[in-house]
Amino acid sequence: MEVSRRGVLRITALGAGAAVAGGFLGTEKALAEYGVVPSLAGKTAVVVGSGFGGAVAAYRLGQAGLVTTVIERGRRWDVDGSGTTFCTITNPDWRCAWFADHPPLGLDVSKTIERRAGLIATHAGDGIKVLSGAGVGGGSLVIGMFLPQPRRADWSKVYPTGLSYDSFNDVYWPRARQNLRATTLPADIQSGPNFAGARAWLEYIAEFGQTAIPIPFAVDWDRIRDEVAGRAPACHTIGEGPFGSNSGAKNSVDRNYLAWAAATGNVSVLPLHEVTEIREVSGQDKFEVICRQIDVYGTVLSTKTLVCDYLFLAAGSVGTTSLLVTSRARGRLPRLVSTEVGKGWGNNGDFLVARLNLRKNVGYAQGGPGNVKFIDDANPYATASMAWESAPVPSWLTPTTAHLVTSIASERGEIRYDAASGAGKVYWPYGVMETSSEKAGRDLVTRLWWRTEGRYGYLFNGLPDYDRGTGMGLGSANTWHPLGGMVMGKATDFAGKVAGYSNLYCVDGSVLPGSTCLANPSLTITANAERCLDLFVASAA
Repeated sequence: MEVSRRGVLRITALGAGAAVAGGFLGTEKALAEYGVVPSLAGKTAVVVGSGFGGAVAAYRLGQAGLVTTVIERGRRWDVDGSGTTFCTITNPDWRCAWFADHPPLGLDVSKTIERRAGLIATHAGDGIKVLSGAGVGGGSLVIGMFLPQPRRADWSKVYPTGLSYDSFNDVYWPRARQNLRATTLPADIQSGPNFAGARAWLEYIAEFGQTAIPIPFAVDWDRIRDEVAGRAPACHTIGEGPFGSNSGAKNSVDRNYLAWAAATGNVSVLPLHEVTEIREVSGQDKFEVICRQIDVYGTVLSTKTLVCDYLFLAAGSVGTTSLLVTSRARGRLPRLVSTEVGKGWGNNGDFLVARLNLRKNVGYAQGGPGNVKFIDDANPYATASMAWESAPVPSWLTPTTAHLVTSIASERGEIRYDAASGAGKVYWPYGVMETSSEKAGRDLVTRLWWRTEGRYGYLFNGLPDYDRGTGMGLGSANTWHPLGGMVMGKATDFAGKVAGYSNLYCVDGSVLPGSTCLANPSLTITANAERCLDLFVASAA
């Protein structure tokens, strides 16, 4: 099918996906593991976004027999073994940023780069910047793949009874860990020469009187062993990875869920396609999804309209909610009337700090992506306990480690339609004041310093992200972990179905209530998407 560069193409999701032969398609694997649902076979679905939630949706929909099209704004990033698929933190270029003039994070955020379809998009909200992945695989391409599980006590402080901890603990977190192949750092790798920082972190935790808790990571440790042995390009063993995994060690979802989705024969992916609007089809129980196809320079090649029976939004909390509030403002979704739409947005209570001039040997170009965390239940400023993780850094002038402190923060913002930009925008009213997570983070940083450095005569060495121009950190200035906007039990039901619609679902971080309870969100996003898709398929069976 050929499309003129400026023409408008109106196609259905069926036309964009695989043809259906003999009634419905399904591989033996799909039939064995999930089973094609007769009432869904041959129906069409569109999934917007290809990160953790979108990839799960694509796979489970394909298994159930729906002809599914995944729309992704970013390009494909196929690791070819050369070590040059992605740029690096130490030498950034256009590949690290989505149509931006400067790198989104790192040691040289003032460097001028070419504006192209790179890996990390920055949303400039009112009071906060939000970072997200742009590519087939979404955020899984760029995050450290930390997959800790929340504690029961913390979960009950944030999540309603409609989201059972037992259900997640017994079924969905284990399933997500298994499918993402998440395991803890092996002892033989941690004992290697590039992991002095990881070993020093264990010593610091012991000196602070806390217990080290191993974190599962969705990485291929054999591939990292190949890095150590020189059989693969050095990446995670030298503190790289935020700009992509050049060794191919990350178990990003393009390598599992999306690959399994394609194997069903029912799923296709459209990279470099930006969705601009969604609208219900009058008189029909269907949706139109309007998108523009671009090249890596941003040139619009065509405009397309896909028609589908079911629409699953998984463009991240900002992307998903922005599409909904924008389409509502334009009168395209007249049944989207809930006042909860856009509400409950949070940054997961994150706060990043760098510790400088340390007395222990932490090494340079540190190996990772990390090893352990601890939980502090004695913080006077936190509404709940705090977790502190350690992440490697590629190179610094002085011995340095980087840490993510997370608290269960009460602050919430909102995503509203912004007429000036014609899109949704995050409103975060705490950008000029100290949040509870920042207060709690400073308290923990100070106490750790005194117990492990100060009493030995070392000056205070914490460098929190309070200079809102550095672009280096998270906290209230920047976040990798945006959550909320379409919170379950409010703007959607507990299956992710949007209030007012029977065939519109949100299955990403937008449905989580601003926090994943002292844990990086990816595991819970993946697990919840699995849960939502189980409920969707069961309701149709």
